[in-house]
Amino acid sequence: MHKYMKSFSLIAFGLAASAAWAAPMTAAELDSLNEKLDSLEAYAGSTVVGKDDNPVAVSGDIAIRFKNFDYYEDSYLQADDRVRTKVEAAATVGVVVSPASYLTVFTNLYLPFDFSGYFENSNASSPNDGPFNNSERVLYLHSSDYYGLRISENMLAGVDMRTGNFGATLLAGGVIWKSASPLTMWERETSPRFLSQYELFEDEKVVSTYYKEKGFKPVKEGGRAFWTNRSFGGLFLDVHTLPWNLKAQAMLSQPMDMDIGARDGLRMLGSQIGELEMVGTYDFRGQVVHGRLAKEKIKFLDADMTLGGNYMGVIYEKDQIYEPDYQAKPVVTDRQGNVGISDYHVASVDIKGNLTPKFYLMMDVALSWDDSTVFKDATEPLSEVGSKQKYEKEYSRTNTSKPALGMYVKAQDKHLIPITMEAVYFEKDFFSPYGMTDPSRFRSWRQDEWYAGAGTFRYGPNMMGANFKFEPDFSRGRTHVQYGVHKQVEKGEDVINYKYNLNGRAMWESTNSWTRHKSLFNSDSGNVRGRQLSRVGGAYGQSRLVHQEGGVRGGTWELWDSFVPYETVEDARNVNIPRHEKWNSTLALDLGYDIGHWFNTDRNIMLQLYSALSGVSTTFSPLGYSEEQDDMIMIDWYVQSEPAVAITPTLHAVLTLGFEIFRAQDAYIQRSFNSGLNSTSGAYAAPYMKGGTYYEKAPLNVLQTAIGIGFDWDFADRAGIHFRYRWMTNSDETAPENDWKAHYVQAETKIWF
Repeated sequence: MHKYMKSFSLIAFGLAASAAWAAPMTAAELDSLNEKLDSLEAYAGSTVVGKDDNPVAVSGDIAIRFKNFDYYEDSYLQADDRVRTKVEAAATVGVVVSPASYLTVFTNLYLPFDFSGYFENSNASSPNDGPFNNSERVLYLHSSDYYGLRISENMLAGVDMRTGNFGATLLAGGVIWKSASPLTMWERETSPRFLSQYELFEDEKVVSTYYKEKGFKPVKEGGRAFWTNRSFGGLFLDVHTLPWNLKAQAMLSQPMDMDIGARDGLRMLGSQIGELEMVGTYDFRGQVVHGRLAKEKIKFLDADMTLGGNYMGVIYEKDQIYEPDYQAKPVVTDRQGNVGISDYHVASVDIKGNLTPKFYLMMDVALSWDDSTVFKDATEPLSEVGSKQKYEKEYSRTNTSKPALGMYVKAQDKHLIPITMEAVYFEKDFFSPYGMTDPSRFRSWRQDEWYAGAGTFRYGPNMMGANFKFEPDFSRGRTHVQYGVHKQVEKGEDVINYKYNLNGRAMWESTNSWTRHKSLFNSDSGNVRGRQLSRVGGAYGQSRLVHQEGGVRGGTWELWDSFVPYETVEDARNVNIPRHEKWNSTLALDLGYDIGHWFNTDRNIMLQLYSALSGVSTTFSPLGYSEEQDDMIMIDWYVQSEPAVAITPTLHAVLTLGFEIFRAQDAYIQRSFNSGLNSTSGAYAAPYMKGGTYYEKAPLNVLQTAIGIGFDWDFADRAGIHFRYRWMTNSDETAPENDWKAHYVQAETKIWF
C-alpha cells in the first residue's frame, strides 16, 4: 500500500508543479510543497477501504487435465476398463468484497467443464464394452469424474467480521473443508507425497518450490501437501477471536460419506454413484452436528498450550426405515442383532502446544457411543422384516451403547536428532466417522478387520501401539527412518486389508467406478466381470453385521484389497473365519542425496529412495520379512525411487522406478467350472454366473512394477505444464487371470489469475 501512496503523492506533486509552470516557483515555495507530501499520502490512505487496498478483488485458477489409461495386455477382467480417456477442466474463482475495514464478504465459485466426445456408431463402446457406456466415448459418468476436480471450498459463500475483541467467519456451501481434533474431525496423512503425483490441490508455486517441498528438502508436516481437513456441505461458523483467548466452532451439515440410517455396508444412495453430495443436490435424511470450544495461551511450564473440547454427532431421521431402498437391501442389525438405525456420537478433550521451543505435544482423549433405534427384534422371522406394520410395532425402542475409549498422543523433540513419537489406544467399539481412525472415505464401519501397515499407515478400532520417526537432515540429503509396532486390543476375525501403495492411485482412477471424494465400497461397480479374481474374504448377508468379502475397494487417494487366511478349503467355503490377536510391524526408510556437486553444477540432482516393509502376524515379530516366518499371515514390501533434476530454474524433471510385493501363504480363490484362463468370449461368464464354482488354495504372490517419467515447466508467469507417464505391470503367480500391463498418461496445465 505504501508504494501506491507514494505514487499518488508524486502525481499530486507533478500536478502542482504543472499548475505553477507559467510562473517560476521560489525555493521557499518548493520547500513548502515538499513538506505537504506526507500529509497528502496520509489523506490518500484514508480514502481507501478494504483489504489489500482493493474493496473488490477477484482471483482464482483454471486447470485443464488430460488422462489416458490403456491396459494393452490384459485378461478378460479388464475388458470394461481396457482403455479410458478423460479430459476434465475447471475454473475456480474467488470474489472478495470489503465494504468496510471490519467486514469481508466472499464467495468461491467452482465451474467444471469437459471436452468429452460422443459417438453414435460402434465407437461408442469400443474398446470398452460395458453395457452402461451407451453413446458416450469418454467420461464414463460425469458425476464420477469432474465433480471434485480439485480440493477447494466449492460453491461457497461466506462473511468474515473482525472487531477489537471479536472475530468470526460464517461459511455456507456445498463443499467446506475443516478440521477440529484428531479423534473427532481429522484426515490423517500417512503416506509420503511423491513428485510423480501432481496433486489436484497443488496451490500456486513455481516449479523450483514444488520440487524443493516434495523432493529436494521435503516438507514432512504442515501445508496443503499434508491435508488434515474433512469435506462437509452446509453451515460452518468459526469464531476465531473471542475475549480470554477463546475460540469456537459450530457446524450443521448432512451425513456425507456415511451410509444413511445404518452402518456396516448398507448403502442408501439409490444405486447412484458419484459425488452428488458435494454440490448439495441430494437429501441425506440426517444431520451432522459439530461443536468445538478451545482456549489458547494457557500457561504451563513456561509454555502456551491450547485446550479444546469437541463433539461430533451423526443423527438420522427414523422414518427412512419405511423407504423401499432400505427394505430392499440385506437386513442390517445392531450389535445385539436387532434391525434398526444407529446414531453416532463422539466427544473428546484435546491439548496441544510447545512445552519448550524444541518439544511439541498433542494429545486427544475421546469417548464414542451410539444410540440404536430398534424396529424389529432379531427373534422375529426374517421374512417379516419387510412389513411396515412390524416396524411400527417395535418403533422407538432405543439402546445406548457403552462408551468406547480412544486416545492419541503425539510428541516431537528437536534437541538432537528430530524425533516424532505417536501412540494410540482404541477400544474395539470405538467409532469416530470423521476422525483419523476412518481415513480416506475407506470406512471401517466398526468392521472386525486388520491392516497391513496397521498404525503406521492406517489407524482403526481395536488397536494399540506406537510409531517412532527419526528425521536427521544434513547439508545435501536426508535419512528418515520410521518404525511402528501395533497390535489388537482383543482378538478379532482375521480379515486382512492391504493397500496398493505403488500403483493403486492410477489403478483406482482407471476404473469406471472411480470417484474422487465419494468412494464406493467395491471398485468393481459398473464392471460386469469384476476387475480381478479376488481372494476369498468374509461374508455379507443377513447373518453378518459387516461387508467384508474379498476384493478391491477404493478410498479417496487409495485402492485397497482384502482376504481371509483360512486354514482349510472347507473353512473358506463355509466362511469359518479364524480369530487371533494380530500384530503388525512396519519399517519405512526415506533416503535422499543431492549429487549435483559431482557434476560441478549448482543445479539440484536428487537421488531418492522410499521403502516400506510391513508384516501381519498372530504373534509379535520385530520385522516381517518373509511369509514363511512363524505365525506370519502376510508381508508387503514397497520400494519407490524418484531421481529428480533441476534442468533450469523453470524446468524440472523426475524419473519413477518401483516395485511392490504382496505375499501370504493361506489365501483361497473361488473359481468356476469349465473356464479357461484369459478367455475374452462371453461364454466364460455362463457357468460362473450360474454358480458352478469351487474353492482352491491360491497363495498370495503378487508383484507390481512401475517405470515412469515426468516434467514440470513454468512456461509463463503464473502458468505451468505438468506431465506424467507411467508403465505399470501386475503379476499374480497363482491367479494369472489378474496379470496385466498398462500405460498411464497425465498432462495438466494450470493458470492462476
